[in-house]
Parts: sequence; C-alpha cells; structure tokens
Amino acid sequence: MKKVLALLLIVMVGLVVTSCFGPVVRPTVDFTWCPDGSSGLLGYHFFSQSTTITGHYITTFDWQFDDGTSIDDYYRDVVHRFPKAGTYFVTLVATDDRGVSGTASKEVYVQSAAFIRTWNLSLGFPVQVTGEVENRCDDTLPTVTIKAKFYDADGLRLTDGTVVINDLEPGERAAFTVKAQEYSSRTFYATVAVESFTVDCPEIFRPVPMVRDAPDR
Repeated sequence: MKKVLALLLIVMVGLVVTSCFGPVVRPTVDFTWCPDGSSGLLGYHFFSQSTTITGHYITTFDWQFDDGTSIDDYYRDVVHRFPKAGTYFVTLVATDDRGVSGTASKEVYVQSAAFIRTWNLSLGFPVQVTGEVENRCDDTLPTVTIKAKFYDADGLRLTDGTVVINDLEPGERAAFTVKAQEYSSRTFYATVAVESFTVDCPEIFRPVPMVRDAPDR
C-alpha cells in the first residue's frame, strides 16, 4: 500500500511540475556555410542561425567537425579548414543562458571553390603559364588570385608571378596567363596554384565573441 501511495505521489508531483513550468523548450539550431579562400583552399565559413525562446539568448556554440576537430567558444560564426576534399558531417550544439542545449548536424561537401583545370608552361620570351580556372561553388567569386612559381633544373626558384581573375560566376571558366616577373633562360619548370579567392556570400560575418549579458544577435 505504501509503495502504491508513493508512486501516486510521484506522479502527482510530476503533473504539477509539468503544468506549472511546461516542457523544456530547447534552442532551435541551424547553420549555413560558404567557402572561405582567404588562406587555404579548403576553408569554409560557418554561420549559426540558432535562436532560443523569448527573453533568453545563446551563450555558447560548440562546433564539431567530422575530421576530429572542434571549436567550443562564444563564436557564432567560425572558419574551419578541412584537411582534404570530401564529405563531412558538421554538428553544432548551441546552449542558452538557461543551460539548455539544442543540436543540428548537416552533411557538408568540401572541395576547392576555385579549381585550375589545365595549364601549360611556355619557355619563350616572356616565360609564362597559361591555363583555365573554374568556379566550382554556388556563389560568385569576386576575385581569384593565381600564383605561378618558376624553377631551374636543380629546383631553385628563380622568380614568380600572379594574376587576378575578377567576377567568376558559379560554373564559369576563365582563361588566365601568369608571366614570370623576371626572365631567365634557366627556367625549366613551374608550379601553379590558386593562392586565394574571395566569395560573394550574403551571410558572411567576421567571428565576434558573444557577450553573456547581451541578447542573441
């Protein structure tokens, strides 16, 4: 009999607590991303769009990447550089000032947004590299900087050169020519790579720490 009464008491207390405070409402967690070509071609900029209930704000964002790394801080927007191209699962855990957390996971396909399709070295005068670059992302690339390095037969770098391609639309290809800054008859081979690029991403922000006593921005 005592066990039955105790069980009924627990049920009644639970009903009272639920009716008084209601179920716990977790933050609504969501995020988007864009390529980031400021340094390294496999960088991505992630943007949290997480919100919580009225009168409260998000205090921490725990970004978890499928390459064994994470960023656990007050940053709503972060840049992460992946080790290689491929498909990764990215998870965001957002916690508000009540200590209540919400989670969202998404599949992110990682590749170099600016891709050099072909290139050839010409050893005449001037020494130069010609080729074709392609925009492989869904956003416009306002600038793509391509750099060529020129070497002699012993691997000694003689000179280099750069060129900037402007306003490369999604899927668009553009021809480029990179001339050596200094001519040398010793030039034997060259390397060519995308040094950096900018992205016309409508939601790009610089990472700014969240302030604990400020509302969610």
